[in-house]
Amino acid sequence: MNKRRRTWLLNQTLTAMLFFGLSIYICFTTIQSWASSKPTKPIRPNILLPPISPNTSSYSSSSMRVKVYMYDDLPTKFTYGVVEHFWTAHGFADVAKSTLQKLKYPSHQHSLEWHLLLDLTRPENERTGSPVIRVMDPNEADLFYVPFFSSLSWVVSRTHFRNGSGQVKKYSDSETQEELVSWLEGQEYWRRNKGRDHVLVCQNPNALNRVMDRVKDAVLLVSDLGRVRPDHSSLVKDVVVPDSHRIGAYNGDVGGEDRKTLFFFMGNRFRKGVKRNFEYKDPNGTVIEVWRQVSQKLPLIKLMISCDRRLATMHVTEPDCSACHCSNQSGIATTR
Repeated sequence: MNKRRRTWLLNQTLTAMLFFGLSIYICFTTIQSWASSKPTKPIRPNILLPPISPNTSSYSSSSMRVKVYMYDDLPTKFTYGVVEHFWTAHGFADVAKSTLQKLKYPSHQHSLEWHLLLDLTRPENERTGSPVIRVMDPNEADLFYVPFFSSLSWVVSRTHFRNGSGQVKKYSDSETQEELVSWLEGQEYWRRNKGRDHVLVCQNPNALNRVMDRVKDAVLLVSDLGRVRPDHSSLVKDVVVPDSHRIGAYNGDVGGEDRKTLFFFMGNRFRKGVKRNFEYKDPNGTVIEVWRQVSQKLPLIKLMISCDRRLATMHVTEPDCSACHCSNQSGIATTR
């Protein structure tokens, strides 16, 4: 009797499991068939998640490109003047006395600031595929680029050099930073949105360190978020950019027919664990990718500017950051 009962229970269990599995299969196939027959709608892309494989041809129309205004009236002491100080500090007075525009920018691992300046000064017919277009009227601009050589300025500040009279003179990066921000705060377009729509390169972790509290609202191009305070920089509004090669690539012919030994040199103290370095000299490579990342911050920049204006209209002195994108990086909207 017990054996019959166990057999009956086993049959009932197997039957129930069979019907359950069949029901799930029918439900799944029905939903799949309904979804395939439903007309698809374009999905709105997440402004914080760029496409993996961008199509540069989509930027062929100037109306679709982000308009960037570069401060060409920025005093030369913040650009070519820094280069001049560098060569003077290293004993190349003749190079420093040459025409400012002919000064050669010294190669170092944080040279993005130089390549972005070169890119924006190129003729537009040579910038095919770039997601940004330079405009000469600031009223038309979506973003403002400040071409300050912040990383090179810090490098120069570490060096003593002598002037023509033989007296020891030292370049002050801190003073240069203060003067730059004072100049920016005097500009109408910086004050208009508190610098949120401005782009600054501070690739060296020590670049702009003295004035970071005054420029933290801008879009910062950094190489390492781990060495920047969380309240100064964030992946939400800023862009992490790669280091460049310290040594230029050799383009000549290397004969290897008579060589019997192969040497492989791995790493050095300048790499600091960075596994990927990029060649900035290719104008259609890394520079375009950096501008693409910057241009995709524009929707969020406009959102933050709009929030600032609403707070000003409501006369709120302390902003409510409970649902702020910068303080809430989870992407989940929260309420008080």
